[in-house]
Amino acid sequence: MSKKQAIIISILLVLAAVAIYVYREYNRTNKDLATVAPDYTVQATALVNEFLANDSVAYNKYRNKILAVQGMVKAVDNVDGDCTVVLGDTMELSSSVRCLLDSAHAATGAGFKRGNQVTIKGAITGFKKDDTGLLGSDVELNRCVIGGE
Repeated sequence: MSKKQAIIISILLVLAAVAIYVYREYNRTNKDLATVAPDYTVQATALVNEFLANDSVAYNKYRNKILAVQGMVKAVDNVDGDCTVVLGDTMELSSSVRCLLDSAHAATGAGFKRGNQVTIKGAITGFKKDDTGLLGSDVELNRCVIGGE
């Protein structure tokens, strides 16, 4: 084998490896959280209070973790096929945990009523702090599924 053939074969092997990597990344999907064990189980009001006390410490604690959040349903929002379940104290209009349900599990959440006690598992995606103190702060979870186990 000549040196020129070895270089061409090496380049083709690198291109094949890159093509396989790109194909796998392009077709990669998120894991359904229904089969994933939660890293933490918390009450919705306790989670909100933890973020209100120190949001950077709380975010670092829960970043890239799966949470099972237990709480009372304040509202269920269905917009364009997306279902968001809002958990928190129903007697208070302020802070809450907003859980955007995975599209495969959205039909289950649409049946919830205000005051239902539920456990929702999801991944923390952010915290919207209300600096005015009028509207309340929200902890946001994404890819949520019903149930904590």
